[in-house]
Amino acid sequence: MKKIKVLEIIGDSTLSGGSISLLTLVKGLDKRKFDITCICPPGPLAGILKGLKDVEVEVIPMCSKWDIKAIQKIRKIISKLKTKTSDLIVHSHGVRGGWLGRLACLGPKENAPKIVYTEHLWTDEYKLNNPLTHIFQVFGLWLLDFLTTKTIAVSNAVADFLVKKGITRPEKIKVIYNGIEQRAKSKEQRNKGEEITIGFVGGLTRNKGVEYLIRAVAEIILSHKSKILNLVIVGEGEEKKKLKNLTKKLKIDKLVEFKGLVDNPSVIYPTLDIYIQPSLSESFGIAALEAMSFGVPVIASNVGGLRELLALESDNIADKDLKKPYLLTDCGILVPPENVAALSAAILKLMKDKKLRLRLGDGAKRRAKQYSAEKMVEKTEKLYLSLIE
Repeated sequence: MKKIKVLEIIGDSTLSGGSISLLTLVKGLDKRKFDITCICPPGPLAGILKGLKDVEVEVIPMCSKWDIKAIQKIRKIISKLKTKTSDLIVHSHGVRGGWLGRLACLGPKENAPKIVYTEHLWTDEYKLNNPLTHIFQVFGLWLLDFLTTKTIAVSNAVADFLVKKGITRPEKIKVIYNGIEQRAKSKEQRNKGEEITIGFVGGLTRNKGVEYLIRAVAEIILSHKSKILNLVIVGEGEEKKKLKNLTKKLKIDKLVEFKGLVDNPSVIYPTLDIYIQPSLSESFGIAALEAMSFGVPVIASNVGGLRELLALESDNIADKDLKKPYLLTDCGILVPPENVAALSAAILKLMKDKKLRLRLGDGAKRRAKQYSAEKMVEKTEKLYLSLIE
């Protein structure tokens, strides 16, 4: 069987959700069927990709989604891969990769590659600070869809947004959830005493809502005189300095640890009693899924892909311990975004109820098994093959 050439393009080389998803895909693709080349900017992802067998890697700086030099370099690689005897699929990931990769494909329709785009970001809740930039970005997504053969949405929340906004048509979308490598039995590393450790892993940006997590922890410590709660924050971003100053202002800086970037966040999850994802918007939530795979109960904002990930089983419940309505699932609790009172009450509920923590942790581990890397890769391979056929 002749190999199908696949060019994977991403504009982010940090180990964010989109990058981890691409890495998982590239590792899992059947190298007997697919000849894989990856394009990404310099950074951690580039280093890991270069260490993989049977994968060609081209490192190209990508200064913006309008980077003409990057487009020209990508176009040259596409021309080199595209021959009359070879099938080529160009698969772009994320905003910057989506713009540069698809614009680089502009040209004669004869022997044109099949173009796949994965949307890792946009949902109904996602908003850019500048309304004009927001409108322009949505318009750009609509325009680039004319160059796209098939769009992959990482959750139904993403797919619903793309259709509702008229960016693409339902028949052009395929929902393929992100997947992770399944965990072997992990060593229990949690503190056996009364102390509770909660954590967050991700970019320290406004959209991740870490400010509300810090305020919720301060409310618990100051209002309930709790000294057994510790917060671990893993990640970097433009909000880091502001968040550190906030912990000092709220007088909880000694109980909050900023770990920065960690090469392997998987070592963090088993040390946590509760994982918190306080995002204002989230297309999927790979960090929450990783925590769940270690049997850690999750408290997350009731938005986008997180709502799907936590497998909602009940309607709104008015609980005396919670000041706002919340949604209880078999693996965690969903709370309204930007709601400090509801978040602190949910954390307190799990702090006080060890049996509930253990029950939700077991449910989290079971739920995580439904999102395997193998399932994600298999569905993507089928999509690739269907485009060539």
